[in-house]
Amino acid sequence: MLRGHLDNVTSLGYIEGWALDTYAPTTAVEVSIIWNGAEVAWGLAHRFREDLMTAAYGLGWCAFRLRLAVPISEVLSGAVVLAERATGEEIFAVPAITLIDDPETPISTIEDLARSDPTVIAGVWQLRQCNALLMQFIRQHGVETFLSVAYTYVLGRPADESGLALYTRCIRQATLTPVAVLESLEDSDEFRSGGRQLAAPNAPTFPFV
Repeated sequence: MLRGHLDNVTSLGYIEGWALDTYAPTTAVEVSIIWNGAEVAWGLAHRFREDLMTAAYGLGWCAFRLRLAVPISEVLSGAVVLAERATGEEIFAVPAITLIDDPETPISTIEDLARSDPTVIAGVWQLRQCNALLMQFIRQHGVETFLSVAYTYVLGRPADESGLALYTRCIRQATLTPVAVLESLEDSDEFRSGGRQLAAPNAPTFPFV
């Protein structure tokens, strides 16, 4: 089932909101913004927002920020519709949309560009709504396979015997959640020294789906 919301238009000419398929929370919905019968913005709802994660809207990776193809003044003058682009199915509509000062500064450096990439995570804490997804992976593939994949995902290497034994016991005794295991690996000196970027749940390289 498709759900979503239109939040606002920003002073830099972006329209913001969120959209998700509740039956496929790791799949980014391609959305279309319709004003006066015409498509004025389109793209993927695959950005992370902490408020969406906290509210358990999908996994938190379902926000969008799309550049308008028309002047801001035009979309402020009438109803705006959020739709799924492939099917045209209406997800949400507002009779008028709010204009706000833009909360983001323009991207000016390579570092800014890397931080803005919606297919990588800034930290494992952004996966805290993924416990159900990871538990499903464990039920399908087993604890040892999950830990093998977790080590490769976070540290880029196979699991060592001591770590495998420790985390297997913790998961089976429910003293650590699967996300807590990932956080523990991320909290290691090995990870901090490696400079690895980890794939977000919406990325095709996310290994737990």
